[in-house]
Amino acid sequence: MSQIAEVPNKKLKLTHKQIDALTPHNKNSASAMTEYSTEIPNLKLAVGSSSKYWWYRYRFRGEKRMLRLGTYPSMGIIEAQQLAHQARNMLDRGLDPADERNRRRNMPILNDFITTDYLPWARINKRSYKDDEARCKREIGQMLGNIPLNEITARDVMMVHSAVYKRSSAATANRYLALTSKIFSHAILSEYIDRNPVKGVKKYREAGPRLRFLSGEELNQFLHALKSEKQTVPVRAIKCAIFTGLRSKSEVFSLRWSSVDFESGTVRLLHTKNGRTRTVALNSPALELLKEMRSQAKPECPWVFPARCGSGHLVDVRKPLQKILNKAGISDLTPHDLRRTFGSLAVNAGVDIYQVKDLLGHSNVTVTQRVYSHLLQGTLRQSSEIVGRSLQDAICSADREMVKENSYSSAL
Repeated sequence: MSQIAEVPNKKLKLTHKQIDALTPHNKNSASAMTEYSTEIPNLKLAVGSSSKYWWYRYRFRGEKRMLRLGTYPSMGIIEAQQLAHQARNMLDRGLDPADERNRRRNMPILNDFITTDYLPWARINKRSYKDDEARCKREIGQMLGNIPLNEITARDVMMVHSAVYKRSSAATANRYLALTSKIFSHAILSEYIDRNPVKGVKKYREAGPRLRFLSGEELNQFLHALKSEKQTVPVRAIKCAIFTGLRSKSEVFSLRWSSVDFESGTVRLLHTKNGRTRTVALNSPALELLKEMRSQAKPECPWVFPARCGSGHLVDVRKPLQKILNKAGISDLTPHDLRRTFGSLAVNAGVDIYQVKDLLGHSNVTVTQRVYSHLLQGTLRQSSEIVGRSLQDAICSADREMVKENSYSSAL
């Protein structure tokens, strides 16, 4: 480094008048600049032949170091003081101000971090990778994508949360909030940042679970329309969903023939929503459907419900489902409502709630009770009536015995 001429034992007063009055450094001098100490410890002002700039000199782990803060007058006195205080605070926390500056300069914007770090991780570790990718391209990427990770605040996160809520629902907005938190948690693990701006942002209050399912005449109309429809792969997937209660997107569409055991009449699901492997007992309609499909399937295809094109599996049945609904004169039904229909039929048939939980693969019985509580009241009332009838029979029997005793007493 070039030599620096220091002005000894003199503290430069931090006023614009004093700084502006400093004469430029002599070009012919052996040193490259003249350095002045200031009233702020370690804050220096270097004066060259044509410019003045701020330095912060310090020791870190026994070594002398220096940090260039900025050029005067572009960087004013107050800003230079603030940066000097920030550097002092970093040193007090055991951090090197120069290293922290380099880290900030190398800080990626959110979109770049998502592309290069988060999504590659999610592709390996999350079955909902495609959902994450789609959400990152919407409000998260559009509203926050060009901001450096360390500059995104809780207020920014709240703006995204609110925007999703306005266009969709509280539940969807909360899913976006959870994803945003996961992204920043990953950034903390990657040592880009040390705080999560999502922390403290409150979720929206969500409505209760959707209660739509088919019953009574609606169910009859739906099954009649389903039977009369051409038996394509999507139509058979719809049948499988309502016959088994499996989750359409994550369990039915991606079902492999290797998971179906025709001898035991079961399906083994290796990848479920709660991450646990489970075995599903097939009822007769479901088993007959799969046997029929197996007899017609191509031997080399691993999927029970293959895609129309390519080597993948079916991914959507909304259009064929809507066609069936139109034929049946039914509205407002989603693929997931087929699963609820299966569950409601089980509850109404008096199946024990814990068995319903296992049939649907819920993580705990609380989830089952929350969705089917309105149906459970009906079955509980029926059970209570059975007890009531038993009590009435007992009361009548006791009355008859009392009459006999009174008659016998009168005869005596």
